[in-house]
Amino acid sequence: MDVTWRSRVRRAALVAVADALPALVFGVILLVGTSNIAREQVPPAHPLDTTAYALLVLAGGAIAVRRYAPLLLLAAEMSIISTYTALGYPHGPANLAVAVAVFTVGLRLAPRTASRAGPACAVILTSAAAVSYARGYVDGGWRLVSVLLGDLLLILVPVLLGALLRLSRVASARAEEEETRRRIEQMRLRMAREVHDVVGHGLSVISLHAAVALHVLDRRPEQAQVALEAIRRTSVDALNELRATLALTRAGSEHADTLAAGAVPVAGDARDSSPPAAAAPQERPGAPRMPLTGLSRLPGLIAEVRLCGTAVDLVTDGELTELPAEVDLAAYRIVQEALTNVLRHAGPAEVRVALTAAGDHLRVEIVDSPVAGPGTPVTGHGLRGLRERVAELGGTLTAGPCPQGGWRVRSDLPIGATAALPDPAGAAR
Repeated sequence: MDVTWRSRVRRAALVAVADALPALVFGVILLVGTSNIAREQVPPAHPLDTTAYALLVLAGGAIAVRRYAPLLLLAAEMSIISTYTALGYPHGPANLAVAVAVFTVGLRLAPRTASRAGPACAVILTSAAAVSYARGYVDGGWRLVSVLLGDLLLILVPVLLGALLRLSRVASARAEEEETRRRIEQMRLRMAREVHDVVGHGLSVISLHAAVALHVLDRRPEQAQVALEAIRRTSVDALNELRATLALTRAGSEHADTLAAGAVPVAGDARDSSPPAAAAPQERPGAPRMPLTGLSRLPGLIAEVRLCGTAVDLVTDGELTELPAEVDLAAYRIVQEALTNVLRHAGPAEVRVALTAAGDHLRVEIVDSPVAGPGTPVTGHGLRGLRERVAELGGTLTAGPCPQGGWRVRSDLPIGATAALPDPAGAAR
C-alpha cells in the first residue's frame, strides 16, 4: 500500500513539474522580452506597470493547462493578451502566448474547431490593436499596418501548422493501425490454414480406416481391429497437433490484443490530446510464428497413408535436416495436402513423393498414378492455402493433371530466404 501511494505521489509530482516548468520558462521569456522591447515602443506605447506585469505573469502561467484544456488555454490567453493590447502596452513577445495557444488548439483539437478558433482569435486581437490605435498608443500608417498584419500571421500560421501536424500524426496512426490489423489478420489466416491441414488430413485417414473397419468387421475382426487402432492413433496425433495449434492461436490472440491496444481514435474533440503513434507491431516469443511440425514427421505420415491402401514411394536427395523452419513446415504441409487429396479423390493409386534440396531451393513433387481409372478433380481450399503459404516464402507451386493420367503437385521453395509476412490483399488469388 505504501509503495503504491509513494509511486502515485512521485508520478503526480513529475506531471506537475512537466506542466509547471514550461509555464515558468515561458513566463520569464515574456517578462524579459517585453521589458526589452518596451524601450523602443514607449512612447507612444503605454509604459509597463503593475497591471502589465500581472497580465504577463497570468499569460505565462496559463500555459500549464495546455495539455488538458486547449480551448480554456485559448480563451484565457485571448482575454489576457487582448486586454493587454487594448490598454496600449508594447507589442511583441506578449503575443507569443496567443501563438502558443492557437498552435495547441490546432494540434490537439479537431480541424473544424481549429478552423473556427483561428479566425475568431484574429478578429479579436486585431480589434484590440485597433482600440490601442484609437487611444493613441500605436502610430498610424505603416506602423499600424505592420501591427495588424503581425497579429494576423501570429494567429493563422501557428493554428495552420498545428492542424497540419495533427493531420500528419493522425495519418501515421491510421497507417500503423491498419498495419497492425493486417498482421493480426495474417496471424489468424496462418492458424486457419494449420487447422485445415491438421483436421483435413486426420479426418480423411480416419474416414478411410472407418470404412475398412465396417467392411471387414464381421468377416475379419482382426483386420477391423487394426483399422480401429489406426483410427485411434491418427485421432490422438491429430488432436495433439490441433491442441498445439490452438495454444498458439490463444497466444496470438493475446498478442493481437496487445497490438490492437495501440490503436487510437482519429476523430478529435475537446477532450482529445495529440494522437500518439500506434505501437509498432513487434513479435514476441508467444506469437504464432513457430512451426508446429516438419519433414521429421514425414515417415509417420507416409506410413498412415500406406495403411489406407495407397502405395507411396519416398525419394529424397540432398540435405533436408537443416532447412529453415518455415520451409520445413511448408514442405511437410505440401506433401500432407497432396496425399490427403489422393486419399479423397484418386481412389487406389500409387504415389511418388520426391524431395530434392539443391543449391538455394527445395523442390517438392508429388505425383499419383491411379490404378483404377481417373479420380475426381481436386477442389476445395487446400491448394489455395498451399499457394498462399508458398507465396509467403517467395516460392512457386503448380498443381494439375499429368498427360499420362493422375495428378502432379510441384513446388519450388527458396531455402536461403526467410518467410515474409503475407499480404492478405495479395495472397487471396
